[in-house]
Amino acid sequence: MVKRRQLSVVLGLVFGLAVLFAMNTGAAAGATCTPATNIEAIIDDSGSMAGTDFDKNRVEGLKILLSKSGNAKKTFGAIEFGSGYDPVTDPAATTVFAPQVVAGNEAAMKAALDANIDAMHGATDYNAAFDKAKTDNPGANARIFLTDGGHNADPYANGHQGGPPTYVIGLNVTADDAIARLKQIAADTGGVYFPDVTTANLNATMNQVDAALNCQSIGNTYSDTFTKQGQSKTHSTRISSSTRSADLVLSWASGLDQFTIGSIKLRTSNGATISVAKSRLRIKRTSGKTFLTVHIRGLKRGKLRFKLRASKLGSGSIAGVVLTTQATQSRTR
Repeated sequence: MVKRRQLSVVLGLVFGLAVLFAMNTGAAAGATCTPATNIEAIIDDSGSMAGTDFDKNRVEGLKILLSKSGNAKKTFGAIEFGSGYDPVTDPAATTVFAPQVVAGNEAAMKAALDANIDAMHGATDYNAAFDKAKTDNPGANARIFLTDGGHNADPYANGHQGGPPTYVIGLNVTADDAIARLKQIAADTGGVYFPDVTTANLNATMNQVDAALNCQSIGNTYSDTFTKQGQSKTHSTRISSSTRSADLVLSWASGLDQFTIGSIKLRTSNGATISVAKSRLRIKRTSGKTFLTVHIRGLKRGKLRFKLRASKLGSGSIAGVVLTTQATQSRTR
């Protein structure tokens, strides 16, 4: 298991720049963009996922979206798919949680992901996936489609066509024909295809999908390698005059590692310092096994500083553990 985690870190470093480039160029942040309000997640839970995503970061990535304050009033639904042997007793695609507003249902939605995503669903049937998505959430105005392989059931029926913008995450997908189909699903629907995604950068990719769904872009991305427990890194990001809140999302590959963030202070343009201790910056933290989100309110023009710390390094990676921190600014609270 340690060797697998070491490999995931290496792959994350090799492909990281390519993924971040694709994510930044694909973010739907243009003037004509309309934020999605009803999102359906279509999550591959075939047997191969036991090896491709052994830390279940596809679950953690969805939890990032559910944790964000900006998504509280949105509707989310989720299905899992693989392949089945009987349409009644063992269907190829099933509901994880029905479409519902996140506020008031967040804990139950996260619990459903933990309970149902288990890599126990055979092969990979795109037909069943899109059929179930249409049935469960016909009003969705965006979809997230995550898979680690090509369609390998009956001939593909192009069930994505006519559907809403689909943000496609190809997790460790390397076959040319599978990549071509995933690109086509995104292109046909007006979505975005995210290539070269590994379990190491999956959470960061999912956070970029969230930015696209909200017509935002990631302002700053920091990649730090930690080799010792207790080690810290300090960063700063400039806050524009129109910004009222910001999200910092920390993500890493293995649940055996943990990170914290502190010393959050804003140095304003007139030289004043605003901090959490003075109760003028309001902070909401949400943590998962491989992520930490921080929503910061009360911002104004200046420079936001924060310190990242490795509170636990248990994955045993010789090369160190890579922490990705993404900052997104918003004009709303």
